[in-house]
Amino acid sequence: MFGLFKHKNNKQLDDITMRVGSALHKQIKTAADEVGQINWKAVFKRMDDTVTAGYLFGYVQASFADFSLEEKEMDSCMRKVFDGIFPDEGYSFVMSKIEMLNNADDMGLNMKIEEVAIDFGMGIDLGEHDAKINSGGLDVASSLCLYLKTGKIKNAD
Repeated sequence: MFGLFKHKNNKQLDDITMRVGSALHKQIKTAADEVGQINWKAVFKRMDDTVTAGYLFGYVQASFADFSLEEKEMDSCMRKVFDGIFPDEGYSFVMSKIEMLNNADDMGLNMKIEEVAIDFGMGIDLGEHDAKINSGGLDVASSLCLYLKTGKIKNAD
């Protein structure tokens, strides 16, 4: 009997995983399509930075907040979304930025690490904001697209 509820919950998680991944992929693809070949290098460099990693983390985490998932379940959802966007590399990309911040005490807090922490935090804030306004849709959230195209961070209202 309890398996029925678990199955329904897994279906909902799979549906949300697909919507979240599609919404994030759409922003990245739009940015790449709109900048033109001359600026692709800048877009791809921003895709590999801490603001982007923070955005992805914040967006995904906020998208699953209503489910009260255990850490292992949240980790699985994040892995599916991140690796769906950047096959076999997305999850390790985001987690490597978190690991770097977690090890900051071992490295000694310096200006570079502080800057990375601030950028990651800004990305999380933007991602959480966009996930809340997007509510599962694909067309509202645009902060990541704007950042990838211009390097500018839209203020969360």
